[in-house]
Amino acid sequence: MSPSPTPGPVPERQSDEGSRRPRGHRKTSCAEPRGDDAQPPANPPVFPKTIDLCGAHVGYLLLYANKTPFSNDGMNGPTENSDDLYLQRVTQAVSEFGKGMKSASFYPAGHPTLLQAVTKIILLFEGIPLPGDGLSIDVTKNALLYRDVPLPAVGNKALSDLNRELYLRRAARIIFLPNLQPDEVIACLKIITRDVEQIQDAGGLERALLQEKVTRIWANRVDYDQLTELLKEEELEEVEPEELAADTMMFKDPLLADSPPEEVVTIETMLARIAKETDPSAYRGHIVEFSRFLLAERAERKIEYAMQAMTIFVRHIENPPGGSAEIAGLARLGIKEVVSEELIAHYIGLLKKRGTRGRQDIDTVLVALEDRSIGPLLQALAEEEDLLVRKTIVEIVTRIGRVAVPTILENLDDSRWYMVRNMISVLGNLGMPDLAPHVAATLSHPDLRVKKEAIKALSRIPHPSAVTALCELCFFPEETVALTATAALASKKEMEAVVALFRRTAAKRVLFPNYRLAHEAIDSLRTIGTDEAVTALEEILGLRAVWRTEKFRAMKFHALRSISKIKSERASEVFEKVRRSSDRTLRAEAERILQRHAM
Repeated sequence: MSPSPTPGPVPERQSDEGSRRPRGHRKTSCAEPRGDDAQPPANPPVFPKTIDLCGAHVGYLLLYANKTPFSNDGMNGPTENSDDLYLQRVTQAVSEFGKGMKSASFYPAGHPTLLQAVTKIILLFEGIPLPGDGLSIDVTKNALLYRDVPLPAVGNKALSDLNRELYLRRAARIIFLPNLQPDEVIACLKIITRDVEQIQDAGGLERALLQEKVTRIWANRVDYDQLTELLKEEELEEVEPEELAADTMMFKDPLLADSPPEEVVTIETMLARIAKETDPSAYRGHIVEFSRFLLAERAERKIEYAMQAMTIFVRHIENPPGGSAEIAGLARLGIKEVVSEELIAHYIGLLKKRGTRGRQDIDTVLVALEDRSIGPLLQALAEEEDLLVRKTIVEIVTRIGRVAVPTILENLDDSRWYMVRNMISVLGNLGMPDLAPHVAATLSHPDLRVKKEAIKALSRIPHPSAVTALCELCFFPEETVALTATAALASKKEMEAVVALFRRTAAKRVLFPNYRLAHEAIDSLRTIGTDEAVTALEEILGLRAVWRTEKFRAMKFHALRSISKIKSERASEVFEKVRRSSDRTLRAEAERILQRHAM
């Protein structure tokens, strides 16, 4: 038996011949037999990716033969209906286009935020993809249609807004052609957000788009003749390269060679320009440039520069350069532009430090941020233990005003009683009549502190439901709640309040009135001070009891003193009538009151 050959080096030409692809364009046939004698196809369709294993795994290639563009890799299971998926992509792209209206109306052209929104819109339309003859969306009064199928607008505010704006501007349909351009998308969005009168003056939405040379988005129909002319104009426009233009200028004007170099613009430069700018249009441009610089800064420097800008903006809000109201408005815009979640957290941290310098600036910034600062402020309010800080936060939220109301109403169901109490306090300070039912609903809260705060809030809200709720609470079983409601009625001059206060005074607990509540009701009647209130006080002087105790007489004397303090003709008549009364004690008290006034 001969020994096995000793392993030796493999010649280079044979080392990896079977596992390497032949070079060039030669095709290597695979001679391995298959069990079923079937020959593999010459060029099996392979997608979404190409597999070349020289036939070693040719059986796997058949898994890809029947794939659709929406199949998962290596799977042939049932896929989602392509029409539904296409409609979903159309809806998403058109919705994003609708969201872009708000950005286009708020930000100037070229702003990073606007460019980012437009880029997203174009990517979504390209992902549909757009057909060659364009994507046509029909506009009706209640819905946008794609091939007579309504785009689902339930819960989609952007889609509803776009439908409304297009319908008001008398657009029957809007058509998106392939190869959308950012500047044309921005121009189209800005045109849609114009006033209806401006669109009509321009000859309609279709003519307005043509005037702005928008070639990829059309209203009602695609004017191919006009489209051809616009495309020819684009091709004929020759833009001189910047470097060549600069060289040409240098060549034409030799004096430029000796001119000093241009100023290097930095973020500090932009801050200085904003601080001293008096022209509103230039001021807006400085804000845009500063935002770009700020985005490029490191995270640890962003807050520092943002706070410097905030200080300038606050100063311009309170004392705008040249008294320009437009610059004051742009300063508010600048605050919203520069703000970030980290900056808000930083300002709230400064707010919590008692005795911090520039507290007024911090308050002004947080107020100017409006809805951006509401959530963090309420969260801080829920966690803060310092009473003074909590009061400061409540004052800031109150200054923010109507914008804060939706978030406040959401927090009325909070499980923490002090959180609900603070929200009610803010609603009361706002004093908006439509908030009265929401405050009245909290009167059923199990915590008495919340109930009392709701009573105080209702006293500051001018609404009939507030008066009714307070009148009912004057007779609440818990005395402190009834006292709070009775005192709160002093701010209401309605006849309903006067009657409730008289009933509260005259109501007896067994044989005698509740003197504590009666005295509070008399004080409220004196504060109201109307003729009806004087009449109620006169009726109190005529009340009778089984025994005329000292407390009962003191209650009547208190009513008489209250009448003497009301400056009206009706009050003087009643007081003179008491001086001639048959009640000896009341006559004597009236004389003492006159003597004290004379002194």
